[in-house]
Amino acid sequence: MSEPVKKSSSIVAIFSEFLTRYPSHFGLLFLLLVVEGAAAAMSVLAIVPMADFLLDPSLGKPSRITQVVLGGFAAFGWSPNFWLLGLLFVALNMLKGTLGVAIRYAILRIKYAVGRGLIGDALHTFFKARLEFFIGSEQGRLLNTLNRELDTIGDTLGHLASLLAQMIQLGIYLAVPIWLNAPMTLTALGLAVLLGVPFMLLHRISYRLGKRNTETANVLMGVLSEVLGAAHLILGFGRQNRDRERYLMAFDRHVYVTLRSQTLATAVPSFFKPLAMLAVVVAMGFALQQQARISELAAVMWSLLAAMPILATLLQGNISVSNFLPSYEQLMSLREKAVEAEEIEGQHIFTRLERGVELKDLYFTYKGRVQTLADLNIYIRKGQMTALVGESGSGKSTVTDLVLGLQIPERGQVLIDGVSLGDWKQNSFRERIGYVPQDPLLFHSSIRDNLLWSFEQAKEDDLWGALRLANAEGFVKELPQGIDTLVGDRGVRLSGGERQRIALARALLRKPELLILDEATSSLDSESELLIQQSMEQVAQDTTILVVAHRLSTIAKADQVYVMQQGRVVEEGPFNVLSTKPGSILNAMIAAQQPLQA
Repeated sequence: MSEPVKKSSSIVAIFSEFLTRYPSHFGLLFLLLVVEGAAAAMSVLAIVPMADFLLDPSLGKPSRITQVVLGGFAAFGWSPNFWLLGLLFVALNMLKGTLGVAIRYAILRIKYAVGRGLIGDALHTFFKARLEFFIGSEQGRLLNTLNRELDTIGDTLGHLASLLAQMIQLGIYLAVPIWLNAPMTLTALGLAVLLGVPFMLLHRISYRLGKRNTETANVLMGVLSEVLGAAHLILGFGRQNRDRERYLMAFDRHVYVTLRSQTLATAVPSFFKPLAMLAVVVAMGFALQQQARISELAAVMWSLLAAMPILATLLQGNISVSNFLPSYEQLMSLREKAVEAEEIEGQHIFTRLERGVELKDLYFTYKGRVQTLADLNIYIRKGQMTALVGESGSGKSTVTDLVLGLQIPERGQVLIDGVSLGDWKQNSFRERIGYVPQDPLLFHSSIRDNLLWSFEQAKEDDLWGALRLANAEGFVKELPQGIDTLVGDRGVRLSGGERQRIALARALLRKPELLILDEATSSLDSESELLIQQSMEQVAQDTTILVVAHRLSTIAKADQVYVMQQGRVVEEGPFNVLSTKPGSILNAMIAAQQPLQA
């Protein structure tokens, strides 16, 4: 698709969004533009009686406009003088300025309303997509789109609204001088348009700069996100200088493109305005040769000098729109990608687990990788603890993603009480699940807020009950602000064991039908592991649990264990049977871990 086609189709889409979704905003803007246009026209015409008075204080031969003003003064019994005429001119311009502020307010309302709508729609679309959308998208591209590019789109939407306002203003500013002196006005306008043609051809350069600007901003945001997220690792390796330089290099590449892009946008009106003034001067010279009335020429020149900067702004708008289109196209591209990865939404509402969850004849492969799971059959029976064990990369965590519906199998089925997971409303099922990942992410807020994030309707007793069940009540009460203590970004103010127990309490607070623990103790010290293990044993009395375990001591109470190797189940059975069975894989794994845990 060629650039001009892209440009026109994108602008049509934007204005369609603008006009159809926000008619009240547009209606207010249009009303203000009409009133402001009338005030602008009167402010221009108010120059004529002042000029007539200065040329002939007796007003012996007034122009047609001056005659109308004098008639108005006579109705109020006022005698015309310089101060009264000057006050009229100033008052009309003050009214015009006040209406200009109101128009700017209306344009800003449009900018933020449309921007809010775009980001709301984008997030709605993104969060309807499966996990693969977030995994497959570069984080820098996503962050930059939701942060900088959406702001750019909002600015440009405001700019487009400004252009619409300026086009109406331009029409009014030109209508008055055309009425007063059409030859002079049309001559000036024709020359200005002719001189502006070269500037209109710059939109291709602006589009390419805008595209490059968006690309370098994606990289910059990606590097920043990565550097901040890896601060612990960077400090630990003493690589601060290297990563600072990596960010600054990305910053310099972005600034190089941004400087060229913004300079181009500024250069257009700066170079065009003197040329436009030249067009006005030339046209006025021709008008003087035709012996036009001086007072009317003053009004025409005043109006044209006000109109030419608007023409310059319209040319700048052409450049700005071309520059912003890559931002809009990137947003639309991400939305289309999210739609392609949209979750399959069923109609059944999940309320409780009756029998269990079954993975039947299941195959799964990540894009661009060898097969992850093959011919997998696992049954998570209600009221029991089911454990998945095996070496790293055997597919255990992928199984949890499939149970949560975050990934879709190539073949086979995930059945909830015998009904395919795709036939359930996904969130009705997930809202009845408690999930504790290996890396327990906590939000930068208080412990209370982190718990309530899981279940907003929880009462105070529910919060402390969940903390007690997760063996977290004791340390929370000892914190400076207790349950209202801030945990820091990702929970950095707590130890690993404390974070894990808060995450477990968060999962337990909603009294889940199914509790999923994904390597919940793999990185914990022995004391923290023991506390989590005790919590699991207590919860297992009346909750269905799926646990992915690296440390086999944590699954000693498991009713069913599935041993996985290279994406397949190679052994299954109760823990107390497999762990004591000579020659079993689980028995060998336990023996291999015992020296390490001794």
